[in-house]
Amino acid sequence: MDSGYYVAAGSLKARAFQLEVVANNLANAATVSYKPDQSFFALFNKAGGSNRRLPLSAALNDGVVFGETGVVTDQGNLRATGRPLDLALEGNGFLMVRTPAGDRATRDGRLQMGKDGELQAMDGSPVLGKNGQPISVDPTKGDLSITADGTVQQKDAVLGQLDLKAFEKPGSLKRSGSLRFDPTGAVEAPMKGTVAQGHLEQSAVDTASTMVEMIRLNRLFELSLKVASTLSNDLDSKSINDVAISR
Repeated sequence: MDSGYYVAAGSLKARAFQLEVVANNLANAATVSYKPDQSFFALFNKAGGSNRRLPLSAALNDGVVFGETGVVTDQGNLRATGRPLDLALEGNGFLMVRTPAGDRATRDGRLQMGKDGELQAMDGSPVLGKNGQPISVDPTKGDLSITADGTVQQKDAVLGQLDLKAFEKPGSLKRSGSLRFDPTGAVEAPMKGTVAQGHLEQSAVDTASTMVEMIRLNRLFELSLKVASTLSNDLDSKSINDVAISR
């Protein structure tokens, strides 16, 4: 079979993955603190460099395949909410929360005071302090005051300081849900940023440019489909002619 057919098929698969990534970003354009994904590709040249003498041409080996996705860590705009337990992070920091699967990093600052006396994320996951333990609060003593460095106060009592962490390659963090990331194995970096109480970070998805990208990818997908269809039709025609001639 013509190697161009495999290249076209590989392109279709790659574009389909790309479209899926872009569509998911667009669906989260209004999600608080959401960081969009970006597609990365790799050369499909492993067979060409092997000594197995595979019957693959350079055209196929030099094609590209979908590799993986990475997180775009651009800062989202801040929106004032006036809610004391809404926090927005400016800079490269992440809040740390404890989940059944382990500690997770997040930029989602929608917090609450749990009935069990802990500062929690909206799903009930405890928010961690600098000591690596949940921050204890008293729901009966009123609102919390949280300073720019993450110090948590209630009335005149200091309850602790938020465990704000940064990482050398935040774009490589693996998602654990849409708004959380698994920091396992990640190298920590100096945290450069502040906490804005009464604000929320908005999605970092640029709706206009994402829509343009989706249109562009749709056109590329259609072009790859036409190439694959043309090559397939040529192959069918050649097969029919060869069979007819052989008879």
